[in-house]
Amino acid sequence: AEYVRRIGCLAYFNLLSEGRTRAEDFLKSICTQLIEGYNLPYELPLHPDNTSNGNFLSKLLNEISALLKPGEKLIIAVDALDEVDLSSQSGAANVLYLPANLPNKVYFLLTKRSDPLPLVISAPQKIFDLMIYPNESLEDVKLFIRLRTKRLAVKEWIEERGLTLEEFVESIASNSENNFMYLKYVLDDIEQGNYRDISLESLPQGLEKYYDQHWHRMKMNVKPLPITKLKIIYFLTKTRKPVSCGMLAKLSGEISLMVQEILDEWAQFLRIYQTEGKPVYSIYHAAFQDFLYRKDIVQEVESLIEIESMEKQIKNNLLGMVYKNA
Repeated sequence: AEYVRRIGCLAYFNLLSEGRTRAEDFLKSICTQLIEGYNLPYELPLHPDNTSNGNFLSKLLNEISALLKPGEKLIIAVDALDEVDLSSQSGAANVLYLPANLPNKVYFLLTKRSDPLPLVISAPQKIFDLMIYPNESLEDVKLFIRLRTKRLAVKEWIEERGLTLEEFVESIASNSENNFMYLKYVLDDIEQGNYRDISLESLPQGLEKYYDQHWHRMKMNVKPLPITKLKIIYFLTKTRKPVSCGMLAKLSGEISLMVQEILDEWAQFLRIYQTEGKPVYSIYHAAFQDFLYRKDIVQEVESLIEIESMEKQIKNNLLGMVYKNA
C-alpha cells in the first residue's frame, strides 16, 4: 500500500475479509483502470465476456505497451494473491488469469504469503523474499513499537512495571516474530487495559500464542462447549463474504440478540462495514482464519451440525444477497 501511495501505480488489493477474492473482480477493476487511465476506446462497464478469462487484459496490456513513450512504464501492483478464491477461475489458469508473458515496459508487482499458487511465468522475474531480510524487518518493527509508546496508556503500562523504553521495545519485538498483526493486537490490548494485571514476561510469544490466549480468555474450550459461539465463528469462516448479524442468526438458528453479543465479544478480530445502513462482519485477517481452521474444537462443530445442508444453506443465502444487491 505504501509503494502504491508513493509511486501512484495501478493497484488491486485482494481482501478475504471483504469477499474481494474473485478473478472476475480483479479483471473488472484492473481493465477498467487501464481503459480510463489510457483513454482506450472501450465501453464501460465491461461486458462479462471480457472478465471471464485473461484474454482481454492481455489485449489491453499490448495496446498500452505500444502507446508508451521511451522511459515510460506501466506498473500494476496486486496484493495478497494467497487470498484469491481459486474456485472462481479455471483450474489450469494462472491465479487471477495473470499473463505468463508481458509486453515491453509492462510490469506486475505481486505479493503473497509462502503458500504455493498456480502461477507459471515466462517473463523475466525477480523474487523478493522478506524472510531473508529479518534485520531490516526487525528495525521496522522496533520503529512501530517506539511510535506506539508515545501514547499515554502504553507509556503508563511501561512505567507501572518499572521498565525502560528499550526493555519494552526489545521484548515486544522479540515476541512479535516480526509480525505486524501481533503488534497491532498486543499493543491495542495494552492500550485498552486488557493486560492490566499481566507482566511483560507473561505476554504471548507469537501471533499463534496470542490467538490461543484469546481463545482461552473467551472460554471457548470450557465444558460443555459453547456451541452457539462456535457456530457463529464457524459460519464467519465459511461464508468468505461479509455477512450481517441477521444472516448469521438465520444460518445458525440463534436469535439476533445472542449473535450480536458474540460479534461484540470478537470485534477486534472482525472487519465491520456498513451496507445499506446496516453493519456486516467478516474475519479481519487471513492468519486468524487459518488459526480457526486449525482449531480442532471449531472443526468439531461440523460433527454437531448437518454440514452438507449447512453449506448449501450458506450458498443459497449468499446468492440471495448477490441477487438482492444486483
